[in-house]
Amino acid sequence: MGQLYQKSPSFLVITGRRRIGKTTLVREFIRSRPSIYFFVDNHKKIDLLMEEYSHILSNHFELPSFFSIQKPSDLFAFLIQIKEPIIVVFDEFQRFNQIYPPFYTELQHAWDQRPEDSKLFLIVTGSSIGMMNRIFMGGGAPLFKRADTRITIRPFGVTEILPVLDDLTSLSLEEKLKIFYLFGGIIHYYYLFDKFSCRNFPDILEKIIFNDFGPLRREISDILVEEFGSEHASYHTIIAALAGGKTSMKEIGDRAGIAVTSLHPYLENLINLLGIVTYQVPVGDEKGRSRLGRYFLTDPFFRFYARFVYPNMSTFEAGNYSSLIAAVDDGWNSYAGRCFEDLVREILKNTLLNQYDSIGSWWNRKGNEIDIVATGSDRTLVVECKYRDLTENQARDIIEKVLKKAEFIPHLSGLVIGGVAARSIMGKEKLIQEGYFVWDFNDLNNTLRHVEGDPSPTLR
Repeated sequence: MGQLYQKSPSFLVITGRRRIGKTTLVREFIRSRPSIYFFVDNHKKIDLLMEEYSHILSNHFELPSFFSIQKPSDLFAFLIQIKEPIIVVFDEFQRFNQIYPPFYTELQHAWDQRPEDSKLFLIVTGSSIGMMNRIFMGGGAPLFKRADTRITIRPFGVTEILPVLDDLTSLSLEEKLKIFYLFGGIIHYYYLFDKFSCRNFPDILEKIIFNDFGPLRREISDILVEEFGSEHASYHTIIAALAGGKTSMKEIGDRAGIAVTSLHPYLENLINLLGIVTYQVPVGDEKGRSRLGRYFLTDPFFRFYARFVYPNMSTFEAGNYSSLIAAVDDGWNSYAGRCFEDLVREILKNTLLNQYDSIGSWWNRKGNEIDIVATGSDRTLVVECKYRDLTENQARDIIEKVLKKAEFIPHLSGLVIGGVAARSIMGKEKLIQEGYFVWDFNDLNNTLRHVEGDPSPTLR
């Protein structure tokens, strides 16, 4: 960003899901530099936005009282003629598509006609990755090839978040992972953990979520209402279906009460607009051709809300938080099983990708499923995940069963290695010596020590 600022005129696009830190990143960058910040409020019409932006410009440049911006073309004409270095930010840029779609083509014309000596550094951010793609990528996009570069901010991984928690608390690794299973890689939530003086997982529930004044009490419903308006109820039911383990179009539609023929746009919005759902096919299948595709809710906090809050909305609205906290305590181990599987898959992708070509999950129509399958040119690794402590015999039994299921995977060649991942595994070294793959929390500690010294996110 600093280089683009020095080499202006420049145009930067920053994308990433809500709460990921886009605005914080931009505000930190512009804090000590001449800048103008415009928020795109989708509750305002274009004339009201132009009036607001006019006041911002007037205050920044100390313009006379009669100065006025009537329409976007006036705004662009003013911005491109500024002679001194200036950063101009449009936050939630994709919302102009709803407010005033010609905004993008008008900006394109203005940007193409900017003076050669312009010092304008234009930064636009967007939470809808799919919409931002349609604005900037592809031959028909209105701002195709206008941006100098694009930054996509993604949620932090567990190896980046755990050092943050190390700075905030002295809890055990397993207790820190409970917090990660709740918040995932969204750094803003860890900022709230610190701000509200939370000491542990129960504190988060009592102070931040299940509390009349908790900052995350209505986080999910507020996001859905803001993004989808009157249709938010349909998205609630779809997310609840996904959190309940429904993964096929038919299963999701039946559970949500939405016809399968009408379901696709909703799922696409959850994938591209919010970034909380992924569409996956079994390892070895091609996405465009497989008929075994499934949809998965990947955001931990949405998953938590859909599992423990949405089904108990009457209790939640009545403020009977003690019952909800008890429900979380009772259902946590079964809930955390999928979280643990995602955690192991993330870590193995990072540590084994140089040994295997593809890593993911596998399933077929007969009900056979394997949590993690890694395929290479001369070997295949199959791993079952169990969120519990295992004896050596239990681990052997799990490995034996996953190897039998691997026989159903088509087109396997070479060596097939069986494996198991759990919280702890007795007889681990013996199993490894016999050629099995065995992973537990001690390996996570080793991974963290291996990446120690790498930059980790900070709270502001």
